Amino acid sequence: MRGLKRSGMTALILVGLLAGSSAAMAQTDEEEVTETRDLTDTLFNFGYDLINQILVWNVTALDGLYDCTLENGILTATYGEASDDGLIPVDELADETGTSVEFPNRPAAEVDDELEPAATEPIAYSGADGECGISGGDVTGPNGQVNHGMFMKLFNSLYEGKGRGCVIRYLAQSALGKGEQQVTAGEATEIERTDTGTIDFTTVEADCEHGKDKADEGDTEHAGKPDHAGKPDHAGKPDNSGKPDNSGKPDTPGKSGSAPGQNK
Repeated sequence: MRGLKRSGMTALILVGLLAGSSAAMAQTDEEEVTETRDLTDTLFNFGYDLINQILVWNVTALDGLYDCTLENGILTATYGEASDDGLIPVDELADETGTSVEFPNRPAAEVDDELEPAATEPIAYSGADGECGISGGDVTGPNGQVNHGMFMKLFNSLYEGKGRGCVIRYLAQSALGKGEQQVTAGEATEIERTDTGTIDFTTVEADCEHGKDKADEGDTEHAGKPDHAGKPDHAGKPDNSGKPDNSGKPDTPGKSGSAPGQNK
């Protein structure tokens, strides 16, 4: 009897140890999953000028020299001349007081080791070819219609930067081209565009280098061919310079040799 009791106690202790080990492993796995989900590397800004019917954006790295976040309320954009392919650069970006938007430098510990340290003072928006540069295009269709599909088509026609399949998900999930922004061909009237417009930006942080979002880069249904993140031809300093190959409005998209709204 004594032997049986001792054997039973040993079995109970073993079961307890195994249960504790399983709980610890489950907790470790949960922590690893949480850590993976928290990884972000890409900052995506996009906004829409309702009056001029212009969508603009940029894509920057979260370990770049400057924090290019644009969720600072409604901003005023001054547009440059559109290129042959329909790319519209934002030459100036200002707040409600008319002061140029400034971007703070990132702490040295958060900056890519390959980059030179940023200055201690923030930088003012310096145009589409500068740091945090922004550009975009006209979202109207051939009959003046504006809908969600036209926003997606425009982005696909002008942006081929890194994380394309990743960041386009946020456009797809947005309300762009819906509600008061939607215009049918029958309702369309010819608009007279101005050199300036007001834009309410949305800023999102995405993980375009790891896990699911990396796989999303191959999502041809919503994205198309992804390639490279960096600075755009007309909206920030380009990693790959050159104008897009094809011309035409966003309803007849062409592939670009560089990526507007793409910065590092």
